[in-house]
Amino acid sequence: MKHLVDILSLVEAAVSGDRKKALAYSRLLAEKLAAEGEEKAAARVRRAIESRPLANVSAADVSSRDRLPVDTESRLSLADELFIRIDEVQVILDEPARATVEEFIKYVRAQDQLVADGVGLSPSLLMYGPPGCGKTELARYIAAQLALPLLTARVDTLISSFLGSTSKNIRLLFDHVSERRCVLFLDEFDALAKLRDDRQELGELKRVVVSLLQNIDLLPERTVLLAATNHEHLLDPAIWRRFAYRLRIDLPKYEARRALFARFLGAAISERTLDKCAKASEGLSGSDIRQLCEGARRAAIVGGFQSVPEHDILKRLLFQTLNADNLPVPEILARAKDRMPDVYTHRVLADAFDMTPGNVTHILKKRDRKDQS
Repeated sequence: MKHLVDILSLVEAAVSGDRKKALAYSRLLAEKLAAEGEEKAAARVRRAIESRPLANVSAADVSSRDRLPVDTESRLSLADELFIRIDEVQVILDEPARATVEEFIKYVRAQDQLVADGVGLSPSLLMYGPPGCGKTELARYIAAQLALPLLTARVDTLISSFLGSTSKNIRLLFDHVSERRCVLFLDEFDALAKLRDDRQELGELKRVVVSLLQNIDLLPERTVLLAATNHEHLLDPAIWRRFAYRLRIDLPKYEARRALFARFLGAAISERTLDKCAKASEGLSGSDIRQLCEGARRAAIVGGFQSVPEHDILKRLLFQTLNADNLPVPEILARAKDRMPDVYTHRVLADAFDMTPGNVTHILKKRDRKDQS
């Protein structure tokens, strides 16, 4: 049955006497029907709301559903809201991670059917792994695929220096997302969900974890919850159990790196160059690769090239992977040949360092003699 989750949310609000939520869920149902082309049904729901105004619900209450909550002390917003189109975001993941993400999206889309068949779903996903591997971009991708607004919690505003205010802010944010269709994204999650036995933390911050756990438990099934951390070892064990899906996103493997270079360097790059770049970039994150490619493309445009020269991107990769900014050129050449002789040929190194292949050979032989002496 379509919209079963929305109808159940509406019934629960009505039975519990929460008139504000009942009104909010009714409006959400009308919006969903209208988005699916069911204009007549949406109009009937709206007329039912307007013909039977709910007592104790002011105009301010109605409009506040779409207004983001703020910290009571600083008056700063507790979240940032974005509406992302499908064509605005693309994620490149290794196959096992992609399969998990697509399964998660499929199950969230089928939530009405699952609930109707008595199989509940907690639409929650915890992403963890090294920085720069695409966790934030993945949150954007999921929100776009589900056609829902993405609300990214502002951790700097959520965490307050005033006693008890952090827990209050968490409650305000979770109350807000419970009343609307959206994806809530808790980035830098370890800042809120640290181990409660951490001796370095004050009792107030430990109480924040309890508040967070309670608010997650009270989220309706219709609310999609995403969280991301670069420091999963800091998370409280109870946090892990609150997420139906837990996805580790590691540094990209060969095929994913190759796809990243193809995306960020442009269509004019040859297949052979892509192979070399993918091989030479082992150990780099997706963010590292993007920054390298953008720097190389800027240099190519200013230099009057139609595309990024192969030797330039390979040189940038060499400096990045070797941390070679302060190394002498002979040392860089030697390490390049030792590390990947099939990628860093004498010709590539000569072009990269503006010398002839003969110069490269001479420098390497001279260094070898020095090492042997």
